[in-house]
Amino acid sequence: MQSVFLDHLRKSANVSEAARAAGIDRKTAYNWRRGDELFCEKWKQALEEATDLLEAEARRRAIHGYEEPVLYGGRLVCDAEGNPVTRKRYSDGLLRMLLRAHRPASFRDVPRKGDEPEPELTLGEGDDTL
Repeated sequence: MQSVFLDHLRKSANVSEAARAAGIDRKTAYNWRRGDELFCEKWKQALEEATDLLEAEARRRAIHGYEEPVLYGGRLVCDAEGNPVTRKRYSDGLLRMLLRAHRPASFRDVPRKGDEPEPELTLGEGDDTL
């Protein structure tokens, strides 16, 4: 059962899903982890591998894009042969996330020391019409 749990954890990064696949309760998995140092290490390794898969998928969607079906009026658009029409989409949000993770010095959200804050624009009295 432990190997089934770890295999599914490695693929899903989801403890509940892995426990269901192994036919055990989540509590059982956590008890195994607490009571067995080797199992705990295998758990950590499985999560690392699952995270690597998630990162690879995020990179693929950000850089290579993914196909999304075209809808018009809530209906799927098909070509003359009846095949769904798709368009290539990219995830700018995932790309930003990857850059922040791998190059935090260049792509972090917090300003660097010495950066000047943006000036606040306020309307003076009587300047409420532009």
